[in-house]
Amino acid sequence: MRQLLTWLLAAAPALSLAQATAPAGSSVLADTIADRAATAVFWADWDEVERLYTAAQSDLQRGDDGGLLASCRFGLGVGHSYLDESQAYQDARVASTLDWTRRRPESALAHAVHLEALVDQAWFIRGSGYAKTVSDQRFAEFSAKLNEALAYTKAHSAVMGRDNYYIRPLLTLLRGMNVGVKQQLEIARKGLRKDAADECIYQSAIDSLVPKWGGEPEQLESWIRESMKGLSEADALKRYARLYNTAAHSDYEQSLFETSYARWPLMRDGLRALISESPKSRYWKGRLAYFACMVKDREVAVPALEAIEASPDFEAWDSTGQRAYQSCKRWALQS
Repeated sequence: MRQLLTWLLAAAPALSLAQATAPAGSSVLADTIADRAATAVFWADWDEVERLYTAAQSDLQRGDDGGLLASCRFGLGVGHSYLDESQAYQDARVASTLDWTRRRPESALAHAVHLEALVDQAWFIRGSGYAKTVSDQRFAEFSAKLNEALAYTKAHSAVMGRDNYYIRPLLTLLRGMNVGVKQQLEIARKGLRKDAADECIYQSAIDSLVPKWGGEPEQLESWIRESMKGLSEADALKRYARLYNTAAHSDYEQSLFETSYARWPLMRDGLRALISESPKSRYWKGRLAYFACMVKDREVAVPALEAIEASPDFEAWDSTGQRAYQSCKRWALQS
């Protein structure tokens, strides 16, 4: 394993993605691309996946839903969980993506999406339950599939390494193999050396840094602070809020400010900056109210709730949605 990781770190060529500002007046691709990419993957429309990927690489407008770039939202769409599908679907997806790589052997995206299909197939075999609920046989099959995916990465990394998309499924693969956080971050930084502006890598690594995957609060804080370097104060605050927001969704939830190093004054200011950037975003307005209630900051919570009262976005709250929103309102508005 150590030899393979060393090889992976050294193998990918240094090549940055070309990015350009989206033309004035164009629609915000980030608001629709996740659903479009997920649909294209489901129906194995690989030409459409390629078209969407090309468009996402050159569109720097952020969507209102989470404030992510189109390129990051594309990854979420392609990486949409298919664990509820059948074994037949998993096998067909692996076969279809493999056929895509054979038709387009020089497509970095085709190889990376096939890698993602292999990793998803492994997790389908394992299941999403706690380790103690997984039989020895399923663990053995899971490990075998992950090793198959790692071998595929080794065989095709020269092509995959032409851009950074492959890092997302590779990190998922390494988490499944219980590779240490430090080594996973080395892989992520390899991509950042190719393209320091690739915010999607900072986002993709968050899952590796939360407690359920063996991450420590200090590691998460260090990664987020690292991501803020070189940015303007406003952009640094927005990135702080985005990444800690991802950590909250991924694992911390209501304990974010109790068990991580997230600080409410920075989160508050970052969320306000995100709302200023995307004033129509119901999501970020809801997150400001959600986190304000979490830390019992009535001075922030009351106006934040008033701003969303006409049309709350319940996806901006925790897994209980409307119930969490109503609970927050009762607390914030009590005399």
